[in-house]
Amino acid sequence: MNRPSTPGTNASRTPVSHPSSDPLEMDLPERPLPALLLSLSFHVVLLTGLGIFWARTPSGTGSEVDRPVGIAMVHRMPDRDRYVDATDLSQATASESVAAKSGDVAAAAAPPADLSPPIDLPGILSEISETPSPVAGSGVAGETTLDGDAFDSKRPPGSEGDSSDTTTMVFGVSGSGSRFVYVFDRSDSMNGNGGMPLRAAKRELIKSLNSLTDRQRFQIIFYNDQPEPFKTVGMPVQLMIGEEATLARAARYVDSITAFGSTEHDSALKLALRMDPDVIFFLTDARIPRLSSSELAEIRRRAQRSGTTIHAIEFGAEPVSPPDSFLRELAAQNLGQYQYVDVRSLGSRMEPSN
Repeated sequence: MNRPSTPGTNASRTPVSHPSSDPLEMDLPERPLPALLLSLSFHVVLLTGLGIFWARTPSGTGSEVDRPVGIAMVHRMPDRDRYVDATDLSQATASESVAAKSGDVAAAAAPPADLSPPIDLPGILSEISETPSPVAGSGVAGETTLDGDAFDSKRPPGSEGDSSDTTTMVFGVSGSGSRFVYVFDRSDSMNGNGGMPLRAAKRELIKSLNSLTDRQRFQIIFYNDQPEPFKTVGMPVQLMIGEEATLARAARYVDSITAFGSTEHDSALKLALRMDPDVIFFLTDARIPRLSSSELAEIRRRAQRSGTTIHAIEFGAEPVSPPDSFLRELAAQNLGQYQYVDVRSLGSRMEPSN
């Protein structure tokens, strides 16, 4: 029997397609090509940047170059800050301290500022070194070395007892000849007793010089720790002719001398002996330092070879001379006289006391 057809139903229905359950058969959505390129470029740039960062970052304890580490001091200035290495600053401070100490020592050893004329011993010794040794009794001091045989010279034949001989005195000690060297102490001890020892010595020296004539020759050596001879500018250190003009200059030179410094006898005596004199008048108030026995023997040897007599005058502050004075021995060994002068008596009278 035929059933009537129901509205909405049809025997011949259009088949409906259902999605397949197989994933291989799924349709993928299409993606535009520019978006893929943009994504790829972004990831490449990101990975490249990470690689560079990792390459520059040090790891572990690598071999970094050692750099010096120090302490710097900053000086605040109105317009800038100035940095100074503290090590350099400490070294500079130490150098300045050493320089300051050296300056203090030099200042303590320097002569008085008002000393006139100034001592130019290097110049004197330089001129001496350029002058030949004495020939035929010229009386020129021609060597700078103050020991050995540098000062040895022989008196020329026929010079003894010639008509130019005269006699002069220093504090009662008389010396005869034609060639005289006065070696006088000018160390600081001569400033004692109100400076009377130095003033008396200078006055007695000028008196002795005034007894000379142009037939005699002389030289003056004041000394402390170094000898300072009387000299003419441009001329070597030598015996001077006792003419009136030269004696006047010598007197002015003696007046200008001041006393300072320590005492060293040996070099002054050897310089005097180098000029081959007939007589040396040696005056000092310094018992210390003494001339040693070897120094006395060397002076005696040189004096004997040149035929020089050495007279010694000692200043002291006691009524009588000390029995062990090396000056007494110096005079005795060189055929000279020894005279002791009590400096306390110099203010009232000039005559020495024995």
